[in-house]
Amino acid sequence: MQQDILPPGDSSSGRGKALEKSGVDQPDSDAVMETDRNRFRLPVGIALGLVFSLLLVVICGIIISYMASADRRIAGRLLDEQALAVLKGNEATLKQFFQKQEQFLRSIAVHASASGEQFGDADLAPYLRLLPDGAMLELGQTGLSETPGDEKPIVAWAPFRYKEGFSTAVLVAELGLGDTRSLFAFYPQPVFAGIADQMSWEGRQKVFLLESRDKAIVVEGVPENDFASRPQSPLPDLADLKNTPLHLIWKDQQQAHNMGGEVDGRVFPGERGMFTAIFSKVDEGPAEGWIVGTLYQADQFGAALDQTRIVLYAAIVALFVGALLSFMVGRMLGRPLRRLAHSAAELRQLNFEAAERLPRSRLAELDHVNQAFNGSVGALNAFARYVPRQLVSRLIEEGMTSARNIELREMTIVFADLAGFTGLASHLSAEETASYLNGYFETVSDAIAESQGTIDKFLGDGVMAFWGAPSDQPDHAAMAIKAVKSLAERINQSPDIDLRVRIGVHTGKVVVGDIGTSSRMNYTVIGDAVNVAARLQEYGKLVDPDAKVIALASAQTMAHLPEGASTTSLGPVQLRGRDDPLSVFRIA
Repeated sequence: MQQDILPPGDSSSGRGKALEKSGVDQPDSDAVMETDRNRFRLPVGIALGLVFSLLLVVICGIIISYMASADRRIAGRLLDEQALAVLKGNEATLKQFFQKQEQFLRSIAVHASASGEQFGDADLAPYLRLLPDGAMLELGQTGLSETPGDEKPIVAWAPFRYKEGFSTAVLVAELGLGDTRSLFAFYPQPVFAGIADQMSWEGRQKVFLLESRDKAIVVEGVPENDFASRPQSPLPDLADLKNTPLHLIWKDQQQAHNMGGEVDGRVFPGERGMFTAIFSKVDEGPAEGWIVGTLYQADQFGAALDQTRIVLYAAIVALFVGALLSFMVGRMLGRPLRRLAHSAAELRQLNFEAAERLPRSRLAELDHVNQAFNGSVGALNAFARYVPRQLVSRLIEEGMTSARNIELREMTIVFADLAGFTGLASHLSAEETASYLNGYFETVSDAIAESQGTIDKFLGDGVMAFWGAPSDQPDHAAMAIKAVKSLAERINQSPDIDLRVRIGVHTGKVVVGDIGTSSRMNYTVIGDAVNVAARLQEYGKLVDPDAKVIALASAQTMAHLPEGASTTSLGPVQLRGRDDPLSVFRIA
């Protein structure tokens, strides 16, 4: 290898000064790259899953909320209608009772008037069996004004009172018989308990009748003994009926409140949970002012609302399951993209062998991307055979791929040449020559790569490598010497007796960067230091032409090594094409 990398007289110092003066600044992209690396990245599978899930949650959530609200409105309306129907039915039952009793009493009065004789207690006996159980008839002095004969007899109803012979309070009806006497009918509390039984249309509610807010006539489920009558208090106070939670209906306590809607009612806590009482006030007839109502367990009264709540919960569970399935589908759709990203990352590191070949996909666009990527991997793998992969990888790591990067640096250059190869190749076939060279280059490349050097180019049977760029390597001289000694050791251990290598090492200022045209670019070094390294390799054949390995290094390189390095000084040497002698050392 007898060629100059630069003309001997063309010193790089002037050019280096020009570069320094011109101030070819490299954009300080470290901070930008660091910020970009630290920026949060969301995996595409998770992103797709979240998008699908959120869309499902938002859309279905709106639908479920609207339907739940509508269901609750409908259920509430139906509940109000049901409660109104129950209360009106109970009022109708009570009204029917009073109408029937008034008609019955009038029929007795008509019969007494038509007989023309004195109507006595014996005449009442046939009518007693027509009365409700426990009721009684009695004749007495009238307290009413006489009713004209052409008018319907008026039945006067008096409030509940205490009466001897009855254990409970009685409701009294009085009907004038047209003379000084009246017919009295006494209806004790058990009669109205029987009416309440008729009002019960299903077993889960308890009917109650109140004369006022505080006085109880009937509370279903409360024994008759609790309604014992006293002169001073014919009807018991509602608050004293401890056998029913209804005694707490008006009590001011936590969680107690009036119901909303079209029905009067109250929700209140009892000893066995929450209760709901619906009621209405009778506004006409003998029972005017009475309160007719029904007592429920709160959860039983709101069963329809509970059903809507159950439907809502079921819908929420279904929504959660759907969101989870959507998330899983998103992850599944993102898996090919994740595989693509992994393979692309390997590709970025130039690990073409590790880049996974992507499978076919049933999604047309994804299938096209996968096949294009596989083709790119194959093309780049083939292209990498002709490009220094290690150099490209370092340039990528240093962020020096977007524009021309030219700078002046102190670096260490190494030239290695296969001595006597021209004569050896004349006895080999083309395939044998290529195989021999490839084996030699593998050995050299391994030694250089292990010491983090960069192979610049292969020059026939020679190799040019450098240290100190593109990455900063302050100990570039020591790394280069380490690679040379490792290479020397491998060659000395080689059984090939014809293998002889000459190596030159020099450290100095060089121009390093992208050199070439827009269509073909090389990242290389140029300068006088490159020529010196080449001349040192060439001078090796004069020092020891028969040596299996001879490696020469300049004093500039040795000055960067730690003290005590094993070397042999050859003194000042006049290299070809140079005016000044150079101190040279043999390192292998």
